Amino acid sequence: MKLPILICRLKTNEPLKKSQIPYLRGYILNKFNKEDYKDLHNHSGNGFVYTYPKIQYKIIGGDAVLIGIKEGINILGEIILNINKLELNHKVYDVVGGYAKVKFEDFGVSDEMMGYKFISPWIALNEKNYAKYKELDESGRKELLEKILVGNILSMSKYLDYTVKETLRAEVLDVEDLVVKYKGNRFIGFTGEFAVNFNIPNYLGIGRKVSKGFGGVVKVSK
Repeated sequence: MKLPILICRLKTNEPLKKSQIPYLRGYILNKFNKEDYKDLHNHSGNGFVYTYPKIQYKIIGGDAVLIGIKEGINILGEIILNINKLELNHKVYDVVGGYAKVKFEDFGVSDEMMGYKFISPWIALNEKNYAKYKELDESGRKELLEKILVGNILSMSKYLDYTVKETLRAEVLDVEDLVVKYKGNRFIGFTGEFAVNFNIPNYLGIGRKVSKGFGGVVKVSK
């Protein structure tokens, strides 16, 4: 299917760092804290909303990048023109340029394997499967990550109203683990490349903590 996506790129007077993504997200949430905008933060008045985030926050090439997906497009479109500065961890950055562009991207099962790389760490493991991961050999770890990758894509598809009717095949390539710190917590993240018979639009995240900038992917040549 064609997935509608709004990409908003904000260039500031000083380049931003990926470590500032939590502050970027926090600033947007505080500035536009309305019930109508619950997709901004994945919460409702009744608590956490378990879904695939329709608005995602990235820092790419020193720029703030906000991604709106499906109904997230309308929310992001309403607020983006009102963002002329970013206050991140008590430092103010002026927005001096950028763009907002709507694209209709291919999303869904592909006839061929598509290559991707992570542009931010993929948080694949929870406490339960991390314990299992530690006990496995290299081959077993690879197999586990591939199963999790397929599960991540199936979950994303479900919440984006796409039914996967074919069997997904995934292969992780040159994936390495690293320790990721977020708000004082430590997670195991993965960097590297993978292939799957599925079209994922550039910059969309997969895995855990997607709304916080993790698990972002871009296509790579075969």
